[in-house]
Amino acid sequence: MKTLLSTLSLALIGVFFSQSAMAQSSTTGTNIAVISQELSLAKSKVGVYVAEQLAALDKSIDTEFEGELAPLRTQAQQLNAEISALSPETIRTRTDLQRRGQEIRVKLSELADWKQRQMEATRQQALTPVLEAYQKAVNGVIKERNIQILLPGEATLFRTSTADITEAVVGKIDAAMTTTPVNRVRVPRKLTAEQQQRRMQAAQRAQGR
Repeated sequence: MKTLLSTLSLALIGVFFSQSAMAQSSTTGTNIAVISQELSLAKSKVGVYVAEQLAALDKSIDTEFEGELAPLRTQAQQLNAEISALSPETIRTRTDLQRRGQEIRVKLSELADWKQRQMEATRQQALTPVLEAYQKAVNGVIKERNIQILLPGEATLFRTSTADITEAVVGKIDAAMTTTPVNRVRVPRKLTAEQQQRRMQAAQRAQGR
């Protein structure tokens, strides 16, 4: 319910901003524009390049982990075969099977989490100079078009093509850079106690929204 309310609130904010922006622009001559950061990064040449490099890294990590994943898949198949041959009543008494299943799940989850953290750390590092180029591009368009108010496209339900500066920003990013280093960031296999605590707190905050 909280998520639905948040979505509705965002939509109402978008309607309010777009309608009030058009009214203000037409009555006062204020120059108002809209920008989508996500779309700007995704459509830029460097954004496409980063996405391609991350996809290649994703496959590379899968290949690297295969040595550990293959035995785990075999163990899981063997365990499922054993379980399928037993009655539900017997399965409930076989704590050894439950323990084996839990051990396999923990190892698979650990590998998946390790991969995800490496991917995210690599993505953040690669996007740092891209975000700097994005901000310079936005500032450049703001100055060129004498924009007084800039609204986020994600919160705006309606905008005219002349008000949307996304394409102009993409053009400036492309002029500034088309590639950027995408080097794998290796992180420890297991989280530290402090990192685990922060993750739990973040999950609790997300559930409370």
